[in-house]
Amino acid sequence: MHTTTTRQPGPRPAEPTEAAPSTRTLDAPLLRVGAGLGVLGVVLQVVMDRLHPHHVDPNHSAEVFREYAHSENWTAIHLGQFLGTLLIVVALVALSRALSRQPGVAGALAVVGGVTAVTVGAVFAVQMAVDGVALKAAIDSWGSATTPGDQSTAFQLAEGVRWLEKGLSGIFQVTNGATLLTLGLSIALGRSYPRWLGWVGLLAGLAFIGGGVSTAHTGFSAMSGTFLMPASLLLATFLVGAFTSMWRRSVAR
Repeated sequence: MHTTTTRQPGPRPAEPTEAAPSTRTLDAPLLRVGAGLGVLGVVLQVVMDRLHPHHVDPNHSAEVFREYAHSENWTAIHLGQFLGTLLIVVALVALSRALSRQPGVAGALAVVGGVTAVTVGAVFAVQMAVDGVALKAAIDSWGSATTPGDQSTAFQLAEGVRWLEKGLSGIFQVTNGATLLTLGLSIALGRSYPRWLGWVGLLAGLAFIGGGVSTAHTGFSAMSGTFLMPASLLLATFLVGAFTSMWRRSVAR
């Protein structure tokens, strides 16, 4: 008696599937755009700073107002400063997005840094509207006043706008410091970027926070400058290092 056996079908071989893109591949376009816009923003800020008149003590309002009154490109300079800062903020948000993929506290700090970076842009927009438009209009009114009474009233108005600018500057510096502090800690605690860069950001953040508190209390004083001068140097180092690292990661295979 002849019997036949039937072979039971075995499992089919797995069909090849496309490999999931890595987080570096996903972030590459954003990092590339962020790095490019960040560099452009830094260059624009440097150019606008060179054009901005600042030859007298910024806390002596009468001397400052006379200097500002002779600036023919005052509003355009401040629009340029706002655009430069906006581009840098976009770059920091891109950096925050990439850093947020890190596990644990490092990723959480990056999210906080992204939120505060957006706040920096919003606060600076208001500050530039006050400084670049409202203050110039108040100074022009003071300069065109003909009677002592009108001059006194116009000067007090301009002085009030100036202190509003100082208050916004203090808040800007504090929020800017919070952004650098959280992003710096995210880098220092993570493994995505050089850790020295994170510590530079941390120090810059602390210095800006100190400068912001000082500005809120004393205006554009020498005491504020003792915080803000090293803060600016540390910020420049952090931005150059961050944008360079972002670009390298965006083109790495």
